[in-house]
Amino acid sequence: MIPATPAAGECRNHAHRPVLPRGAGAVMFVAAVLLFNVSARAQQPPSFYVTGYSIRAQLFPSTHMMTATARVDFTPNEELTSVNFQLNSALKVERVTDASGQSAEFERKGLNLKINLLQPAQADQSTFVTVLYGGTLSSPAGSPVEDLQLAYVGPEGSYLLYAGDWFPVRPPGLDRFKAKMVITVPADETVIASGESAAPEQQEGNATYSFNFDKPSFPGTVLAGNYKVIPSTATGANITFYMKPGQQAYVEDYGQAAENIIEYYSSKFGSLPSGHLAIAEIANDTVNAYSAPGLVVLASRSFTKPVDDRLLAHEIARQWWWCLLSPATANDAFLDQGLATYSTALYTENSAGEEAFEELMHNIAIDALTHEGSAPISEAGQLQPFTPDYDSIVYNKGAMIFHMLRWVIGDPAFFETLQNMVKDYAWKTVTIAEFQRLAEQASKKQLTYFFAQWVDSTGVPQFTQMWAVYKLQKGYQIVGKVQQDLDIFRMPVNIRVDQYGRPPINDKVEMVGTSANFTLNTPTYPYRITVDPGSHILKMDSHLKIDVLMARARQLVQEQAYFDAIKEYEKVVALNKNNSLAHYRLGTIYFLLQNYNAALEEMQAALNGDLKPKWIEVWAHLTEGKIFDAIGQRDRALNEYQRALQTNDNTQGALAEANRYIKKPYQAKSRQIS
Repeated sequence: MIPATPAAGECRNHAHRPVLPRGAGAVMFVAAVLLFNVSARAQQPPSFYVTGYSIRAQLFPSTHMMTATARVDFTPNEELTSVNFQLNSALKVERVTDASGQSAEFERKGLNLKINLLQPAQADQSTFVTVLYGGTLSSPAGSPVEDLQLAYVGPEGSYLLYAGDWFPVRPPGLDRFKAKMVITVPADETVIASGESAAPEQQEGNATYSFNFDKPSFPGTVLAGNYKVIPSTATGANITFYMKPGQQAYVEDYGQAAENIIEYYSSKFGSLPSGHLAIAEIANDTVNAYSAPGLVVLASRSFTKPVDDRLLAHEIARQWWWCLLSPATANDAFLDQGLATYSTALYTENSAGEEAFEELMHNIAIDALTHEGSAPISEAGQLQPFTPDYDSIVYNKGAMIFHMLRWVIGDPAFFETLQNMVKDYAWKTVTIAEFQRLAEQASKKQLTYFFAQWVDSTGVPQFTQMWAVYKLQKGYQIVGKVQQDLDIFRMPVNIRVDQYGRPPINDKVEMVGTSANFTLNTPTYPYRITVDPGSHILKMDSHLKIDVLMARARQLVQEQAYFDAIKEYEKVVALNKNNSLAHYRLGTIYFLLQNYNAALEEMQAALNGDLKPKWIEVWAHLTEGKIFDAIGQRDRALNEYQRALQTNDNTQGALAEANRYIKKPYQAKSRQIS
């Protein structure tokens, strides 16, 4: 067992996606990209838009089966003889008919469903096709995201997430649509979906639920199972919980937290779009959380005591930043994912204070820097969702874009921009260019430089400072210079001066180019100067570099790319040989690889380092004990287990584990890593 406790030098991302493949980070500035203007972001319009669905589906949980008929209404932008959709490849298409009711030819290749139209569809004239299909949804096989189950039918509960492509979707799934859904399930099950619902119709052994969502959004998520329906007792909140048996104890705390979050967001963005929010529990074999119009879905593991309010705040934020308005193209994705992440930080600032907010923004900056050079935000469409580089750019750098914009234009103009976006683009799509226009109108500032630098480009500054202190008749004067290496950089930069016996003094300098001068007076002697202490600017420095390397290495370990992770941790050690955490992580990898000599050396280096965080001491001794047991040196193993007990540190059950191996030697598992 290796503790997963968050620790110094590490950060935790509260976003709701799993981490899968990896990319590469960079801090090189791509100056040529800054020549892009707003029009360069425009993409060719798709050949058609989906506008609505009428879906009838029946779920057979005992056999994991689903059968469905989906009418897909769409409007071509040009004359079309065929249309392409994406459909979960575990589902087999039986028949397709066109608007006249005649059978149409179709082709399946993996997720792709190509329908050849009997008569060409004319530009700007709405038409439809009807698809009859079904199949078994019992595993991740067929999912649009490899190894991630997004659609499942089973006796313990069913979930059909919109992202699971359980009905035909036009890639890349950005079309806003209206939907009518009729879902039949066994009589003892409850169905949850977006929209107005009618009382279920009872048939022999079955119940049929109907839903109608009449605004263009993404009402494509359906849940079914044995749910306890519990209205929230929070005052002033219209929230209903759908919980699995035995989970009702979470409702009161989560109801109050959801009410607080909705109240805050409503004050900043406008009223909750749906007016009512359902919070529903699903199994642990899928994503941590998911959002649909009027619906927040949380995996069982995501219900915790105390409430994981950051995860909950992120998903509720998506009621505005996805369900109410959404990116027009894949390249505009940060306008919902990044904004939902930053909204979580805003709520943290409001509920937990400035220190918690700054810590969270620091962690977001680290995650943004892990793959910052993978692509500019305005080219996010080239990245694969549910991957570390996508998360880094769209969620985390995207959040930093909003944070930096708030810093540049100020709170009044920033929140006016968000409110105007909600007002002007409700139930519509929005582009980066349109968002820039709203920000310029609210701030009365020309922001081409900001969007060119941060949205259309990659690269971050690395600040250095020089300063001298002069004694005055009363107090002291600091004369200094801030420098960085990006020639066309332009941002306001905060300078904080710490002085003896008095609060810090802050000053903002407008930095254009590679340097900016500053002069500050202090009543007592100044002993430290910090550039951008509040992490208002996405930047690289020596401390962040170590944090970023640690974050990359952790991602690689999660992917079981152990040898690549070793290289990242070795870079940390090269920068700081006393970094106990890096040595400990190296030791755990070597231990997994059964390279016991290297593992022992790294554990000893960890114990001789800075011992940050403190739990490294107990777990390093524990790991050394297991190493000695694995190589048959029982006396030395027992000595290390005793040393572990002497720390009196029970982080993640360390003392119980030490006692267990004192009673019975650790047995190395068979080699599993090639």
